[in-house]
Amino acid sequence: MSAQPAGPAPDFDPLDEAFAANPHPTWARLRRECPVARGAVWDFWALTRYEDIKRASRSPKSFTSSEGVTVPRNPVSGRRAPLHFDPPEHPLYRRPLNTVLSEAHIAELEPRIAALAAKLVAKLVAQGSSDAVAQLSSPLAGVTLGMLIGLDEAEALDLNKHSERFEWAQGHRQVDVAEAENLYLYGRCREIVEARSRAPADPARDIVSALLSTRVGGQPLDHEFIAGSLRQLLIAAHVAPTAALASAIRHLACDHVLQDRLRSEPARIAEAVEEFLRLYTPNQGFARTATRATTIRGRLIRPGEQVALVLTSANRDEEIFPEPDAFILGRSPNPHIAFGHGAHKCPGRQLARAEMRLGLEKLLGATDYFQLADEPRWLRWPLYGPESLPLACQAS
Repeated sequence: MSAQPAGPAPDFDPLDEAFAANPHPTWARLRRECPVARGAVWDFWALTRYEDIKRASRSPKSFTSSEGVTVPRNPVSGRRAPLHFDPPEHPLYRRPLNTVLSEAHIAELEPRIAALAAKLVAKLVAQGSSDAVAQLSSPLAGVTLGMLIGLDEAEALDLNKHSERFEWAQGHRQVDVAEAENLYLYGRCREIVEARSRAPADPARDIVSALLSTRVGGQPLDHEFIAGSLRQLLIAAHVAPTAALASAIRHLACDHVLQDRLRSEPARIAEAVEEFLRLYTPNQGFARTATRATTIRGRLIRPGEQVALVLTSANRDEEIFPEPDAFILGRSPNPHIAFGHGAHKCPGRQLARAEMRLGLEKLLGATDYFQLADEPRWLRWPLYGPESLPLACQAS
């Protein structure tokens, strides 16, 4: 029997420890030498150039979301709305979320988010030295999401702890722990859906009520389908903003000049957030599956193969961003795609921006300075950012 032909040789290893801590030199090399790269595990392609990623994001007939949006695939995940649906189905599931996550509604929530951020920062600063992920960026994301699914702070923090354990187990390939936490999260999501079905909230203000009120082909969504979508949202709305805020805090901890400037010019924190999102985009392995043979930059992608849209690389593409590795306050233009591109551009982008801006505003306002107390631990593929961030703070 003849041997099967070997696939393309790998171009990078997404599980390498040095890559986890700093993937940018690898992405820069690949953009120069091999912009359509092959991962050493999971048999996937990685698009590293800005324009290639934008084109693939706008081409659902060639690159579908219906078979999963992460590398590696989740073998037990069913189709969850809206991420696993392409147009024309996608807008049917996305539209209800757009209202709940609208800029106007997020503006209404800002006083509550600001109060939460201030409380978390006060505790962090009072401890003098603490983990900024565990004490600030993670609970800020988790409790803020709770505001949108009808949970009080205690309920949201409990759910957040289980989300953290699941995410840690996924990143560290602890399958038993991940499965146990996954079952717990699914159970809680089912309970939340059933509770909201008995006592609906305003579908313009509550995500679960919005999904319960959705009709597709005149029919309501199945409760189990909604629970699965909520389960997906618990992680999607937690991991990226948690990592992005932590990366921004780490940058400032190493740049006291920028710290002082933003303290004296707090109105510019929003500009800084956009540059932090570009420099430290947390989503590396957001994926599509090829539906037809496609050649990009001379490399053949076959039907059924996964393709990672490496937003982390796109946002440092030298062809788009002058001085791509530099933080430039007020960079203009700054057409970053930290939230993706096309139909699947993140519906929670205004929420994430508010969390980052208010988290940084409260941290800067409560301190004279902060610095790293120790080296961070790093998230694993498909994410990028600090998993823990030891921070030493001096109160103002």
